[in-house]
Amino acid sequence: MHVGALQISAVNLQEVEQKVLDVAVNIICDEKGKDYLIIGNNPSSEILVLNADSADGSEFLNTANDNQVKIVFSSSTLSGKNLVTIPTPVRVIALKNVLAKISEQLYTYINSRKISHLHSTKKITPPSSISKIENIFQEILQNKSENKCCVISSSGLPDIYIDGINNRFIIETHIDDIEKYIAVDFNTIEAKEINYEQLNKISQNMSVAALNGILWRCALACSNGKLLAGHSANTPVKLTSWPNFSRQGFKPDYFKLAAIMAKQYISLNELSEQTQIPLEDIIDFYNATFAVDIIETQTTLSSKQKPVPIKNNKQQSILKKLAQRLGIN
Repeated sequence: MHVGALQISAVNLQEVEQKVLDVAVNIICDEKGKDYLIIGNNPSSEILVLNADSADGSEFLNTANDNQVKIVFSSSTLSGKNLVTIPTPVRVIALKNVLAKISEQLYTYINSRKISHLHSTKKITPPSSISKIENIFQEILQNKSENKCCVISSSGLPDIYIDGINNRFIIETHIDDIEKYIAVDFNTIEAKEINYEQLNKISQNMSVAALNGILWRCALACSNGKLLAGHSANTPVKLTSWPNFSRQGFKPDYFKLAAIMAKQYISLNELSEQTQIPLEDIIDFYNATFAVDIIETQTTLSSKQKPVPIKNNKQQSILKKLAQRLGIN
């Protein structure tokens, strides 16, 4: 029996390929349950599906997390860690069979880790413990960091449920209603911890989304230039994978920040000095990337190491293409 839902991110797919993926996932969910697989925009999803036959697709593949399972549509046979190639044109039955096999293996691995965790007596300190919660972003991040489940409510708003164990966001109405919680006075919001069995019983037939997608939106909307507790603008950090810029709250400057942070360790203060982007905007972006688990910290970077300036024409060309795809001039 599976727990939670496996997340799938689709990148650079042609329209027909996206439809093939949707049909394949629907077939599997009809057999296994509607929350078996979810297609979303989670950059840290367990499964990444992409077309690698274009320059953009190839670039995304090169920056993907090594631990992600990558299903690659390509006219060539590619190889790599956790990578499966499906020749184009892609057929529904071929993709369905690959997805079903991979999902089964991932669930077996995840469940074995959960059992191991339950039998462990070692107490693990959450990586981001927030001493005083001041907004809905920090509330959700705290539950994720501590692997807790909770129900969040406010008068006149639909209840929302946070599954910090499986990184799921669940709501009675529509996913976009999270914006109502972003806008409301946080003092009117109440959060109550519940156990996993209660969550599953209460949240049946509700809308489900990847928690990281919600965290990204909330981080950019709620941070207001204030760094998360326990973090420092002087600590060198680096992106471990490319952010998903299709989410709400996007700013063109985030492309520049991502390009630098993906190449090297650099502090937020150094980023501001090098790019002339306001530190407040950089902090909002950093909080969002940390919340979705694509930040790596280096605490002992040599003082002699200098930030690498942006001078790569190929890199600028990639950024321009990505901006054009999002309709940004």
